Amino acid sequence: MTRLSRFMMAPLLGALLSTTALAQGTMTDVGTPRNETLIVQTFDGKVANPDAQNPFISYAIWRGFRELGWSSLWEMDTATGKSYTELAAEMPEVLNDEHTKFRVKLREGVYWSDGVEFTTADLDYTLDATFKYRDKLTRVSQVASLIKSWEVIDDYTIEFETTEPSYDFETAMGVYSWGARFVPVPKHIFEPLGDDVITFNNAPAVTLGPYKIKEYDPNGFWQLWELRDDWERSGWGNLGEPKAKYVLYKDFGAEETRTLAFVQNQYDIDTFMSPDSIQAAKARNPNIQTFSDSLPYHDMNDACSWALYMNQHQAPYDLEEARWAMALSLDLKQVGITALSGQFKVAALPIADTPVTGPIFYEPSADFLSNLTLSDGYKPFDPNFGADLVAALKEQGMPESELPSADNIAASFGGGWWKHDTAEAEKLFASVGMTKGDDGFYMMPDGTPWEITLTTPGDWNKNMQRLGFSIADSWKKAGINVSVQQVDSGEFGATRTTNSKMEVMLDWANTCVYNANWRNSWGVFKADNVKDANSDEALNGNWMRVTDPEIFDIVEESASLETTSPEYIANGLEIAHKLTTTMQAINLMGIPTTVPTNSTYWTNYSKQDNFYAAPYTWWSSFKKTLVNIEPTGKE
Repeated sequence: MTRLSRFMMAPLLGALLSTTALAQGTMTDVGTPRNETLIVQTFDGKVANPDAQNPFISYAIWRGFRELGWSSLWEMDTATGKSYTELAAEMPEVLNDEHTKFRVKLREGVYWSDGVEFTTADLDYTLDATFKYRDKLTRVSQVASLIKSWEVIDDYTIEFETTEPSYDFETAMGVYSWGARFVPVPKHIFEPLGDDVITFNNAPAVTLGPYKIKEYDPNGFWQLWELRDDWERSGWGNLGEPKAKYVLYKDFGAEETRTLAFVQNQYDIDTFMSPDSIQAAKARNPNIQTFSDSLPYHDMNDACSWALYMNQHQAPYDLEEARWAMALSLDLKQVGITALSGQFKVAALPIADTPVTGPIFYEPSADFLSNLTLSDGYKPFDPNFGADLVAALKEQGMPESELPSADNIAASFGGGWWKHDTAEAEKLFASVGMTKGDDGFYMMPDGTPWEITLTTPGDWNKNMQRLGFSIADSWKKAGINVSVQQVDSGEFGATRTTNSKMEVMLDWANTCVYNANWRNSWGVFKADNVKDANSDEALNGNWMRVTDPEIFDIVEESASLETTSPEYIANGLEIAHKLTTTMQAINLMGIPTTVPTNSTYWTNYSKQDNFYAAPYTWWSSFKKTLVNIEPTGKE
């Protein structure tokens, strides 16, 4: 069998080779039996840095490391929203009333992929390097801010002291939603490097999970993982036996090529395929399925929501009236129909509206949203957004049998969003001196052209890409002159974190409140996380660019509150309402996680009627899928 690495110079060629391989029988194009290999489309397409595998610094994050390679002290059960033990033998033991001291016991008998036992010596080295090189390592700042000191008691016991009360220690040092901030590294690999640890690529990485790296493409198109013979003594071997012997993360290229490969059973799980491509694929292959059979068809319970982030340090985004005018200029119904075939669920607060966050944040905010009034007396909330969307879809020919009705409308399409009111937007712009020029576009108060650059993902996230273009089209019709800048995943991250690069972008980074513990997402709203308007220095969180000192005070006060207490939740609601009242981010919708599956080789994926974990291949909870899927028996 000819190996893929020689040929994967272009995705299309790769797809053709896969087709050839499949026609020959049972082997994949990387030389593994197809019926033993689970194949998933990568989150970010092709990666530019496949050798970067050092979790201390920016690395090829979307290649299965979180899901298959690393392990965390505590993992999140994404079906229940509750933490469970992974490397730790039990939940953290709180040692003082202030919740600043903790004892952690490790599971005994866990080994790295090279056969060396994992002990507290690895945690000790990881923390020591974190603090020694905290100014040079790019992925340690939040752990360095949380941990004040630590003491190794024995090979399996370690005690921590935190810089402030930590009622969420298991999610601050473990997994909150998609992955852990604290990733242990093997002392026996890293310590001999000395100061070179800050530039160490760590490829191929020695890992803790039940899978080890078998091979990866130096051109960045794919990475192959193989189940360890000793998977039972791996970092999450206690979860059960993973069913696939091999897991291949691979980029199948542009969506047209991907769709063809998916229909031909060349891979099993896609990532963010656009709704119309999914519909076309389902029509050609009965084994291709969406998350549910009814609208909006996809899982809408991602921890994050998509929002328009603005650099609030720059004019005119520093003006509340301008931000509200931009929101009211947006025809989100038409945007969602155009970009996502109407398969989306709106969220007016800067939080996704899910079965978990709905009762905590949205239901108590019903009166707030209905009564919200701008400074000129205008009420912007539209509670009929969902019903009007249903009517618009019906008018376009969507079968009534596939559309929700009555109470199901809010559950499917959300409880409401902002009005599309360009007349009110024009009033708000005028109130801060922004009027339209002869070309029909708004100008800055000094009369110079106002030309927005909206940053969106490129082909690596087709849904966001299409949404960005549709937003730009809607804004242009309302008189906002905007151009779209498509970027790869590396530049996307750099834009998010760098004020000098960022103007307006479609993002999800700070709109990721997963449960009552809002601080895991909004705890970064601090005065020392604010940079100058055009700073080139990377932000440490606060990608929403919040500057409100009242929000900073609430965040600080909440550090000493238990994360499920009424006072803590009330503080989260107050932050959500402050962010909304001043429109510090135009929150749009829960992420429509279009993750179609192909059950030709594997079945029992997590679906709405069989939900055991978030169905995402890029969250660490993907491990639940690996122990629950079953082979179909197809050779």
